[in-house]
Amino acid sequence: MKHRWIQMDIAKGIGILIIVYGHSWFVATSLDLMYPILASFVLPLFFFLSGVFFKPEQPFVEMAVRKADGLLKPFFFTMLLYVIVRDVLRWQPPLPDIGGVFYASVDTIPWQALWFLPHFWVAILFSWLMLRLIQRLKLPLFAACLLIGVQLLVGIWLLPWFWQVPVTVGEQTWTLPGLPFSLDVTLISSTYFIYGYLLRDWLRRHEGSLLTLLISLALFAAVFIYSHGTMDLAQRRYDHWLWTSMLAVTGVYMCWALARVLMVSTVLTRAMTYIGQSTLIVLIFHGEIQHKTFNLMERLGLHPFLAACVGFVVAVTVSLLIGEVIKRVAFLRFFYFPFPVRKAPKA
Repeated sequence: MKHRWIQMDIAKGIGILIIVYGHSWFVATSLDLMYPILASFVLPLFFFLSGVFFKPEQPFVEMAVRKADGLLKPFFFTMLLYVIVRDVLRWQPPLPDIGGVFYASVDTIPWQALWFLPHFWVAILFSWLMLRLIQRLKLPLFAACLLIGVQLLVGIWLLPWFWQVPVTVGEQTWTLPGLPFSLDVTLISSTYFIYGYLLRDWLRRHEGSLLTLLISLALFAAVFIYSHGTMDLAQRRYDHWLWTSMLAVTGVYMCWALARVLMVSTVLTRAMTYIGQSTLIVLIFHGEIQHKTFNLMERLGLHPFLAACVGFVVAVTVSLLIGEVIKRVAFLRFFYFPFPVRKAPKA
């Protein structure tokens, strides 16, 4: 089990580094190639890996509170503090921005990468309901996978219903930025979470290897070259029900197999495990750090490529240092880390 947790942490570390890279100058200048490649699997990776160790046997309210403690608490603390301080310094009313934070869609918050946290909470809650339904119906693995596949198709079909749709209330018309907490993409995101749970036994037995990594990489390249499809759940994009799904599944497996390959190096294992255990902190803080560092390096005369390299390294390093500070300051630890779970004493 310990061995499996190490590979899981490394896979998460790979995922968060991809997210940081995806928000950099490198991808911003390669919207036709790097962006669709990375976007096609990076979010499914986190949903899938999180589903592997999920326990639907836990009571719903207890589970919802614990997940809110780990996801919603750091989100609201960070975003509310940021928008209030920013609006006070700009001498503008904070109420609209506070409302945007509580709406929690990608277009209503200033740090757009953080839309993932409140939505992840919703996806986990919905996944609990579906998994309990599967257990109640006593569906075999194939039937359960088929049911969730249908859920994915319905989610793709519903995707444009609430995104950038004009809504008129009285005499005022405004554009709907998706549903609160990005509820409108829940059927898609929870699909990968549930598949992670359903396939957990297979994943625990299958470590992957350099050979399977190369095979999955070749398959991913073939599907991408043929379809050039991708997904971007934040922007309500899912290009094709089959090809995009194949890219997501293949990309998730590539990261899993790559994590196993990296384990041959003790140094890489320790570094990637550490990063993988700090995904929340890196996700929250990397965006602004990377953006500000890149702009500073450009103003100092660095070539954009070098400025982007410096920005990437600084974003990851400083985010990890912030995480270390948070661990050591009780006040910050209260807001950014979940409360420890107390186990009931055995009779």
